[in-house]
Amino acid sequence: MNQPYVDRFISDHASVICDLLPAKPVMSIKRVSYRKLKCVNMTSLNQDLAATALCPTCRGEQTNLLPDDVDALTRDYNETLSSRTNCHAPLKTKSVRARASAPWYNGEINAAKRLRRKAERIWRKRKLLSDFNQFKVTRNRVTYLMNEARRTFYTNFIKKNSHNQEKLFRAVNKLLISRIRSDIDAMVVDSSVSDLVPDDRVVNKDIALNSFRCLTENEVQDLIQASAKKSCALDPMPTSLVIRLTPLRPVITHIINSSLLTGHFPDKWKEALVKPLIKKKGPDALFTNLRPISNLQYISKLTERAVYDQTYHHMMTHELFLLLQSAFRKGHSTETALLRVQNDILMNIDRQQVTLLVLLDLSAAFDTVDRGILLHRMETSLGITGTVLDRFISYLTNRSQRVVFGEGQSKSFQLPYSVPQGSCLGPLLFTVYSSKLFDIIKKYLPTVQAFADDTQLYLSFQPNSRTSEAEAIEAMELCIKALRAWMITDKMKLNDDKTEFMLLGNHQLLSKVCIEKLFVGDVTVTPVSVSRNLG
Repeated sequence: MNQPYVDRFISDHASVICDLLPAKPVMSIKRVSYRKLKCVNMTSLNQDLAATALCPTCRGEQTNLLPDDVDALTRDYNETLSSRTNCHAPLKTKSVRARASAPWYNGEINAAKRLRRKAERIWRKRKLLSDFNQFKVTRNRVTYLMNEARRTFYTNFIKKNSHNQEKLFRAVNKLLISRIRSDIDAMVVDSSVSDLVPDDRVVNKDIALNSFRCLTENEVQDLIQASAKKSCALDPMPTSLVIRLTPLRPVITHIINSSLLTGHFPDKWKEALVKPLIKKKGPDALFTNLRPISNLQYISKLTERAVYDQTYHHMMTHELFLLLQSAFRKGHSTETALLRVQNDILMNIDRQQVTLLVLLDLSAAFDTVDRGILLHRMETSLGITGTVLDRFISYLTNRSQRVVFGEGQSKSFQLPYSVPQGSCLGPLLFTVYSSKLFDIIKKYLPTVQAFADDTQLYLSFQPNSRTSEAEAIEAMELCIKALRAWMITDKMKLNDDKTEFMLLGNHQLLSKVCIEKLFVGDVTVTPVSVSRNLG
């Protein structure tokens, strides 16, 4: 950029003029590893796999299995699939330019861009007005085709997935939010040891869940069809191949049932590759703004789903879910949670009352779960005993992870705390772990709504009464104080400085309110007019 200067003669405003010399960003070149999965002969791979020692061993009946047998079976599964993958689709490496992906890009746009470049070269060579006009026509044609292709692609995508909230969210997120790179290259895990804190609630012994039932091959096939077809670097074979291999169906069924019967979760499945994702935009790359998502082996996620389905059925049958927890169950979502809060606020306005809403912020909620407390709570609150309890103990203990940033990986380290994010069981277990939160809140407040670790506390009061205002503030502060004390005991952390509160009502009602602050721990919180909830 040239030296800027001020020109006072263009208009009555002092304009700052400078020459900018923008340069097209250079596309980076990176090395990528890949396998030619589309070139794999599936008939040959099926025959090759059926001839291995893995498949015949899984045709017998599952009797007198030991935990060591499950580990050995998992090891054979990984080694066999890894060797067959390297044989039929060897790993290759090449250099590529990092281009932004555009699924709507087509051949017509590519041809139009060639004509545009040709017209531009002619115009720059001859400098004729007619050539410049022709260049503008071809340029506008490319712009039109790209906009139309993008619009058509996303219109059809939204129509096709109108009932798939996950795909719609990803599409909207990709359109509206740019990808953010992080400069953080390390993660720190607390390794302190915790003591078991007993729970007050005891479940009826008649509703105990002490064993899992085995699955049929058809049920396992249904699990495969319903699961996301994602692969992890820890997988011995890409998932896109696994789901097409018929000889593997009895093998996978045998492995899942072996784990269910013995109550043992194989050690090979306990390692996760963590790819931190940005959950909050900011100018600085902060550890607290990252969400650690665990990438797990595909077959381990299938086994988790089998455990999840039977545990979920047990909790639904015996009404063990908390009514005010909207996360991770059918018919409930962030939408229903927000609608509940909004409806209560509008009802309070109709009653000429102001709503005091507090949005709590928990720090790394999934990563601070004490497994001893969780297992005790599962036993006393859900009636989890016997082989099922052994299965959860095996699932939660001796877990480890490696952090992946770009091409680099950290060393593997043990996790004395946490439930894995990115798994189907992790969120369900967290709702069980945090269930005592609602027992505490009910002692102080009439209403609360939660979605996983996002909790909204609120109560209403008459705005024209200073006594009513003071009572509302006192009740809210006492509730938060009790929650902070419980969280310290249960190894959870409330971010005092990130907690926000709002006063909600119409202009006439709010004009009568004089609440200026709320004490959260050692922090004085002032009311905000805009806040982000469940995000």
